[in-house]
Amino acid sequence: MADKQNITIQLAGQPKIPLAIDRADEELARKAEKMVNDLWHRWATQTFAAESQLKVMARVAFQFALLYLRDQRSFEELKDLNAGLDELIKNLPGLEQH
Repeated sequence: MADKQNITIQLAGQPKIPLAIDRADEELARKAEKMVNDLWHRWATQTFAAESQLKVMARVAFQFALLYLRDQRSFEELKDLNAGLDELIKNLPGLEQH
């Protein structure tokens, strides 16, 4: 089992949220917290300043979900490309499997 540690994060000025995470993920969690807060702050004070904080946070959540899904799609495309390359390499003259 991975070594866990307790941290707290704070998003969009809301009350702190306690989390138990793998120690190896602390840096990622802190970066994610900063990325969310930076985007939320920029959008809440500039781009969507007339909207409620909740609506801005919903936009932020959607943006990160969209980025995640694009990344997943790219990963699947790379897996397919890799499988195709593996098949091409296997069929190169002189590399036939015996």
